[in-house]
Amino acid sequence: MLFYNLFLYILFPFAILRLFSKKEFNLSELPRIKERLGKVNLENNFQEKPIWIHAVSVGEVKVASLLVKEIKKRHPNIKIFLTVSTLTGSRQLKKLYGNDLEHQYLPYDLNIFVKRFLSSIKPKCLILIETEIWPNLINNCVKQNIPIALLNGRLSEKSLKKYQRFETFFKKIFSQLSLVISQSQKDSDNFVIAGVIPHKVFFDHSLKFSDLVSSNDSKEINKADDKKEKKIIVCASTHPKEEIFLINAYKKLNDSNFHLVLIPRHPHRSEEVRKILEDNKVAYVKFSNVLDLSYEITLVDKMGLIESFFKIADIAFMGGTLIPHGGQNFLEAVKHGLPIYSGASTYNFSGIVEDLQRLKILNIIETESDLASAWGNFSYNSDLKNRSNDYLLSRQGSVERSIEKLLPFIEA
Repeated sequence: MLFYNLFLYILFPFAILRLFSKKEFNLSELPRIKERLGKVNLENNFQEKPIWIHAVSVGEVKVASLLVKEIKKRHPNIKIFLTVSTLTGSRQLKKLYGNDLEHQYLPYDLNIFVKRFLSSIKPKCLILIETEIWPNLINNCVKQNIPIALLNGRLSEKSLKKYQRFETFFKKIFSQLSLVISQSQKDSDNFVIAGVIPHKVFFDHSLKFSDLVSSNDSKEINKADDKKEKKIIVCASTHPKEEIFLINAYKKLNDSNFHLVLIPRHPHRSEEVRKILEDNKVAYVKFSNVLDLSYEITLVDKMGLIESFFKIADIAFMGGTLIPHGGQNFLEAVKHGLPIYSGASTYNFSGIVEDLQRLKILNIIETESDLASAWGNFSYNSDLKNRSNDYLLSRQGSVERSIEKLLPFIEA
């Protein structure tokens, strides 16, 4: 731990500077920096030990909200405290709960900050969403007899290899987890290899399946009156170097009956994508409130609109798959019964991807020409929508089963 802590102390000033350099950072966030230093807000006055849930950002917050709902259903008066790591995650929590549920930023993983934080909230247990492995946080929880559960866990081969570079160190950290419920059998196997005690590892379907059936609060997207018959291709959560691939594929398609929608994973990249569109001399428009199909391409520079666009889409492309990123969440496109295309980098969703390929919902492409050809051969398939719906329904119940396994920690 000595070298790890020394490394963190060296990085700490840069971590603070990075906060200020982020485009989404604004002055209203300045007073909240103390939260990242382990300071708990004064209004968080806990008369009883809370259940602590940590969710990194927006996607994990949505999963956490499912757990909160189920826990509150069983124990209406239990105290729950949430932490996040990102501004977008914090905004999502505020949107969901307002001031009804206590939440703030997770402290940096330095002993001084973690100890200060834990001494203030004294949680019954810690629930981590997906894979958040912070050695000092885990060590200090174990020292204070705070059980740690990791839910909706993912551990790809790529991530496992990173941990194995420091195998002795991380095996001890992973071995301290009290419970792991992973998204696939392969993830479970990788957690055991990483060091989690085998009888504490379980496999269940992704908790995000439950969110798809229960939620239906997305904004309606209206189309401009002209040319409503155009087929809409929605490219969601795209990353650097992916937009040019998709623009080139669209140009090779060369069919005015198709309209391309680009939704970058990070909206602050919209200016970068706009320059790419201008350099490629395509007729594009930034999305405002109405989808204008008189242009070739629409660029979306706002958060939270992916599902709204999937509602009116004919075809989906999932970003984070043409570069070594491992993909983004495929399930919202499945919810709307869309044919899905992606690149080959899908290791973060390997189990789901195997299912979707087997059911002929997802097609993985390699070249711009292959993608253009696939789009051009599109035809509406009602059976695809039925297969998608049946698949989602067959994966329900993971939230309830996860809570059952958590009860010994929650009710302690």
